[in-house]
This record gives sequence, C-alpha cells and structure tokens, in this order.
Amino acid sequence: MSSTSLVQTSRVESLLRTVASGAVTLQRDKVTWRVPIAAAAMTALTVSIFIALGWADKAIPVALGALFMPLSGLFEEPARRLRTQLWTLSWMMLTTLIGGLLSGTAFVQVWVAVAVSAIVAFCCGFAGGAGINARVGGVLALVLFAVFLGMPVPRHSAVQDCLLVGLGGLIVIGWLVMLRIVMHRHKSWGAAPVHPNVLARLRPRLNTRDDYFRHGIRLAGAFSTATALAALLKWPHQYWIPMTVAWVVVPDINGTATRVAARVLGTLMGIAVITIVVEGAHPGPYAIAIIVGIGALIAEMFVVALYLICVVGVTIFMIALFTLVGDPVGSTIAYRAISTILAGIITIAWSLVWPSVAHERRHRFRHRHLPPTPDSPA
Repeated sequence: MSSTSLVQTSRVESLLRTVASGAVTLQRDKVTWRVPIAAAAMTALTVSIFIALGWADKAIPVALGALFMPLSGLFEEPARRLRTQLWTLSWMMLTTLIGGLLSGTAFVQVWVAVAVSAIVAFCCGFAGGAGINARVGGVLALVLFAVFLGMPVPRHSAVQDCLLVGLGGLIVIGWLVMLRIVMHRHKSWGAAPVHPNVLARLRPRLNTRDDYFRHGIRLAGAFSTATALAALLKWPHQYWIPMTVAWVVVPDINGTATRVAARVLGTLMGIAVITIVVEGAHPGPYAIAIIVGIGALIAEMFVVALYLICVVGVTIFMIALFTLVGDPVGSTIAYRAISTILAGIITIAWSLVWPSVAHERRHRFRHRHLPPTPDSPA
C-alpha cells in the first residue's frame, strides 16, 4: 500500500473515532434539570387539558410549541432570553403557517412545496450566521416547517396550527417567567445589553466565501432533496426524512457526521423504548400525556450535554404525541428507522458539496504536505 493510501486510511480512521466519540460522550456539566422539569411538567399538563376538552388533535401543535421554547435562547444571557424566545416563537409560527399552507398531495402543490422548502431551508441555515441562538432558532423553525408540510393526519387550518404553536410556546414562556419572579431571581431581569441587529450581523456574510452562506446552500439542497424523496415515496410520516435533515445539518463536516451518527442511534433507541411501552402497556390518553412530558424532559435535559440522548427524548415525544390521534406505532417502526437512515445518507452526501472555507484550507494544506509516493517525482 502506498504512503498516500496509508495516510488517507489513517485520516478516515481518525474521523471515525472522532465521530464515534462525539456521538456518545456525555458532558456532565451541561446537563440541566430545573427548567426542563418545569417546562416538561407544563407540557404534559397542557396536553392533558386538551385531551380532557376533546381536542387531542389540537394537542400536537400546542405540544410542539411548548417543547421548543426551552430549547430557544439557551445560549443567551438572562436579560435577553425572553426577547430571543419571543422572536424564535414568531419564526416558528411563520414556518408552521407556510408548511401548513403548502401541505397537500396534488402534483403541482408538491413540487411548489419542494421549491419553497429550499428557500426556507436556506434562510434558516444562513440565519445561523447571526449567532448560536439564531442558529438554534433556525433549526427549530425548519423542523416545524417539515412537520406541518408532511403532517400524517388531516389538518383543518394552517392558521389554526400556527396559532396553536404560538399558544403552546406562550404557555411555557409564561410559566417559566412566573417561576423566575416567584424565585426572586432579580439579577436575571437587568437591562439587556445592546447588540447589532440580526440583519447587520448577516449582511457581511452575503458572499460565497462565507461559511454560513455555504451552509445555507447545503441545507437547502439536502432539505429539498429530502422533501422531494418523501413526496415520491409516500410513506407514512412523510415529514420524518426532511425533519431529520433539519436537525442534523451543521456548518462543518465533522459536526454533521457526528450528529448523523447520534441521530440514527438515538432514533433507533427511542423507537425501541416507545414501542415497548405503547405496544406492551397500551397506555390510555392521560398516560400518553405523561409519556409526552417524559420525552420532553429527556430532550431538554440533554440537548447540549449529549445529542444522542436528546434524540431518544425527541423520538419518544413525537411518537407518543401522534398516538393521541390514533397513529399506529407498530406498523410505522420500519418506516421511521429507514427514513432516518435515508436522511443521514442525504445529509452526508450534501455535506461534501461546497464545503466550508476552513475545510478547503485544511484539505489544501494536507495535500501539499503529503509524503511523496514511489511514483511521485523527486
């Protein structure tokens, strides 16, 4: 084997070790519990109230809005967190509305949706250039767009879903704000520091050498490909493939590969857990509401500490939530598992397209410093 092949093999092995380590390494200091417990309890209670009122189908958008609020503004200073969460909720409501309006099976409608999905994905990906909180908000907004574009149950009104997502978010925000007031956390209510607005931060990035511009293009390509594939396959839970892509695409190749590995493993684990619970115990609707809350708790506790466990929680949350409207668990397991793997393949393929400037520089540096092969000129 030539020295070039040995070096390349060594790099692949190093990448695989990095991906495997990143997918399973728990950062204990980043595990949180106070806010997740409060938010998850309110999410379960809200779902239970909707069940009691006979509005189980309306609990889906409400619960999604409630789940995502504690995930937004995670990296924001306390004085600006509420403002960031409200902005994120506004964008989530907008993408829910757009996805709902485009949802349908007519040929023209499907391909218009694919084209629009590329635009929405680019905007959500490029917005990450404004900072980590904008990046998280973009992911959450794109996930909701995917879910309501490919919702597996009939929806009566995109506007209604949009407002219910907002209601779920506001319920959790209000609950968390009230707890902060009761706990007298005065320091968290100081004057918010002034930062450049989002447009001012993004304007310099509108060029082809910017990593987030390229990230937006790659995300648009991967997400629209996933949306088109889901429309062609017509499998149950059509949203699952593009939703998975929305969660795992990040600006760097190594980070994307790590998230794909964690997503596949976490989804398979989550599917196994919720299938055993639902098919084995046959819980009633209020027990399902509690399971939804447990899924939300796991996701919110480990979203920063270990993405793999977060995915287990999100999977439990999503599957349990849809059982409230009679969605069968056992008959859709294979579709969800295969859809997750397909989304991972799409994501990895698109991550190799137009890589970041930093990755290009590393590649050129390594190429220049490869040891000469026996066939190379001296």
